[in-house]
Amino acid sequence: MHRAFAIVPAITAMSAVAAIAAAAALAPSALAQELPKRKSGLWEIRMESGAGKGGGGGHLMTQCVDQSRDDAFRQMGQQMERENKCTRTNVQRGPNRLSFDSSCDFGTMKTTAKTVITGDFNSAYKMEIQSRYEPPMMGLKEGTTVMEAKWTGACKPGQRPGDVTVPGGMTMNIYDMMDAKKK
Repeated sequence: MHRAFAIVPAITAMSAVAAIAAAAALAPSALAQELPKRKSGLWEIRMESGAGKGGGGGHLMTQCVDQSRDDAFRQMGQQMERENKCTRTNVQRGPNRLSFDSSCDFGTMKTTAKTVITGDFNSAYKMEIQSRYEPPMMGLKEGTTVMEAKWTGACKPGQRPGDVTVPGGMTMNIYDMMDAKKK
């Protein structure tokens, strides 16, 4: 196998883990405690991204969640927020709904976004993010990401809490990565 092709699954896995962590951070610190923790068990997560409205391709992954560690997972995402100087405005709450505008600096690129989260975090939730990039990111001035997650039951035999399995079958453990970063 060509070396570049061998690297693609690892990049896909790291991108998926980063996306899940960023999604966990989307509730500002003051609101994070108001959002319910995800139910323990296996969550199926479909992410679709594309330029403007409409979509690119979707990616399906699974995550074995331990509700008692969900706060630690959010804290990892919130640390990413602090590192990128993210701010929140126009926060609106309703039953099973949270929306807000955000702005983050990723090095020389500034990202602004409108995020809407709906669902109960016990059986299913959906996150829609409309983003703008200045300067454009890989030629894109704006993009849309939709993440839909649903609880499917107990984690599979052999899975450990924190396991994320991405397209292609690669599995990484987020909780192990968080613990290693603390050391």
